[in-house]
This record gives sequence, C-alpha cells and structure tokens, in this order.
Amino acid sequence: MSEAPGATGAAAGVRSALAGNLGRLRLARGLSLRELSATTGVSKALLSQIERAEANPTVEVLVRVADALDTSTSELLRRPLPRPEIVRTSALPVPPGEIAVHLLFSSHEHGRTELYRTVLPPRSRSQASTHGAGSVEYVMVVSGRVTLMADEVPYPLGPGDAARFSGTTEHYYTTAEEGAVTHSMLGYPRT
Repeated sequence: MSEAPGATGAAAGVRSALAGNLGRLRLARGLSLRELSATTGVSKALLSQIERAEANPTVEVLVRVADALDTSTSELLRRPLPRPEIVRTSALPVPPGEIAVHLLFSSHEHGRTELYRTVLPPRSRSQASTHGAGSVEYVMVVSGRVTLMADEVPYPLGPGDAARFSGTTEHYYTTAEEGAVTHSMLGYPRT
C-alpha cells in the first residue's frame, strides 16, 4: 500500500489498527460487508477500503460504523500494544516523609476487568497463556522477583515493578531462587 501524500507512519499505524479492529468486530458480530453497509449507509466499497487500511474515513463514518457494531470510536481506533511497557519502581520518586501516588497506566478502552493475586514459589513457571483479542494484561510485583516471558522475550521484574502488555501475546512468569507475589489485572474489550 502506498502512503497518501503527507501521510505519516503514525497515520498508517492508526489506519492499520482501524482495519484490524473493524474486521475483527464485524466478523465477531457475524456481519458481511454488505450487511454492515446496509446498516450504516456507508458504501460497501468504502468499508472494504477501510478494512484494507486504504481509506481515511471521516469522523461521521467512524461514528456510524461504531454505532452499528455497538462499540465506541475509541475501540475502533485502539492500537495494540507492540511490546510490554515496564514501569520500574526505582524510577518513581518518593520524597522522604511524604505520601507518593504514581499513576502507572491509564486506559479507557476496556469493558470488563479481572484482578488476580498470584503466589509463585521459588524455581517455578506459570502456565503459558493468552487472553483473547483486544485484551490487555497489567502485572505488578508485590514481593520477590519474576521474569515475564512475552513472545519468548524475558522482562525481569523486581518488587514494585509493573508491566502492561497485549493479552494476545503468549506469556508466562518464572521465578529463580526466591518466590514472588504478583497482582495482575486483565482488561477485556467491550462486547
């Protein structure tokens, strides 16, 4: 696909995210392009171009498509996380004698969330898992040390460290000589 004049890599990334999200949501609802066209009043040709990341739809088109798919425009435009985002507790300033509150991650894109506490004994490995399209996992190490393995790339995490990554990424956690306790939250897209 060639870029439109003046298009940036960021714009191409948004078009690509829109293409993937539109196709996924349309198919999840069992709709053909023709049926979505009839529901939205947007031509089948334009919808096809959007799904191929070849079109830049107007805000009005995005709103009509989102309404027809019973979702939000932000969900249509949501970009997947390319790799885990790590927050090191050592990078968070804590002035002596003061209360410190740090926003670790912010998101408005998920409907259902689940919160977990996990205890990992020394020299253990959790089961490899994924959580489905559009999901995001957040993890924070409460005590001990773990290594997050995401797509076979290691991300060592210590006490207070946090990570956010795509739940579609195959991942698991390992410990070495000491056990660990983590808190995890899974966010799932609105359906």
